[in-house]
Amino acid sequence: MKKWIFLGVIFVSAILEATFLNYFRVFGAKPDLLLMLVLIASLEFDLRWALIFGLLAGFLKDTFAAGSLGIHTAMFPLWSFLIVKLSRKISVDNNFIRAALIFIISVSTAIATRLVFVYLGRFIPLGIFLRIAFLDSLYTALVFPLMLKITKPLFRS
Repeated sequence: MKKWIFLGVIFVSAILEATFLNYFRVFGAKPDLLLMLVLIASLEFDLRWALIFGLLAGFLKDTFAAGSLGIHTAMFPLWSFLIVKLSRKISVDNNFIRAALIFIISVSTAIATRLVFVYLGRFIPLGIFLRIAFLDSLYTALVFPLMLKITKPLFRS
């Protein structure tokens, strides 16, 4: 049952990210709700479900984002896999560690996206890229504890 509810949360977050969160932009940056949910799914579910949720979240992000070319569909399941493997090696129970992890993942996703765009000939000036990548990642890390508080009741037995 928790999986179906979490699936609904992913769909609602995708719609919120594409519409309502545009009103809460700070210097053109907004939090990445779907990436946060990928991290939460990777920490709360087994590998199979984390990969499924990551693939779905990436697909929805690519569907609602203009010109992303399936980058998130490939990256989000990869992050799910790596987070599940990392959580078996080290403890990721502290919210500060989780927020730092989501910041690192968000910056890494932005860098990978920029590299793909540069390869395809869509050049983004470095200053603009750094501002957006850093602010998006920081905003995502700062909103992450709120997302944890909202989704935490889903995982209580």
